[in-house]
Amino acid sequence: MTTEPETGTRAALTALRVLETVSTLQPAGVTAVARAADIPKSSAQRYLHTLKEAGWIAPLHGDKARWALTGKALTVGLRASDDVGLREVARDTMERLRDDTAETIHLSSFTDTATNPDEALVIVDRLDSMQPVRTWVRLGTAAPLHASCSGRAVLAALDDDEARAWLAEPLQQYSDHTLATVDDVLADLATIRRTGYSTVASGWRHGVGAVGAAIVDRHGRPVGALAVSMPEQRYSPDRAAEFGPLVAHAAREVSDALA
Repeated sequence: MTTEPETGTRAALTALRVLETVSTLQPAGVTAVARAADIPKSSAQRYLHTLKEAGWIAPLHGDKARWALTGKALTVGLRASDDVGLREVARDTMERLRDDTAETIHLSSFTDTATNPDEALVIVDRLDSMQPVRTWVRLGTAAPLHASCSGRAVLAALDDDEARAWLAEPLQQYSDHTLATVDDVLADLATIRRTGYSTVASGWRHGVGAVGAAIVDRHGRPVGALAVSMPEQRYSPDRAAEFGPLVAHAAREVSDALA
């Protein structure tokens, strides 16, 4: 554990390490941050308060024993990433899709070089429904490939061998509706390729139904997905069949704009 005083560049690097640690562990306690960052607890406390003053982190629900990133960290991260181009290209299409469906629209970015499947698909933009009861998920949330609507849309844009490489049993079960095995997922991918869109009802988030389609680059490789998300009381197979072609068309529109 580092114990000597830190100044200049070294202090800045430690502060960044603490910020990254909070990002990974959030909600993060001081002891966990100190252990993960390999610094004394007193130093961890000092860096946490410095990051708070700078607006990068905040106590979770006012509890100063647990810390989480603020929107500032997400905003800066998105500005610095390749997702900016995807979000800019997709925004007009997302607005039209929201107006056509009157439901919340999510845009996800897929990184096929990610070493951790749990970090490969991240929600990078959202347009909220104007309805009083609607779905919500924080930007920057990683969506599970096997359980989420966008995740399965992305996997369906790969062949079965590649898709299987992203899946490892036992698959995490988020609800009784989560597909339980890799074979179950692969069977669903075949359906998605046939229809052009994916559907999920409470497979990832309880009480949420969604319809999605993959966004691909000029080589046909998935780079993300669009999804229409709604409370399950407004979701039905008939409504999914109505929204599916709209989402598929929107995803093709964004794909063409990226080419």
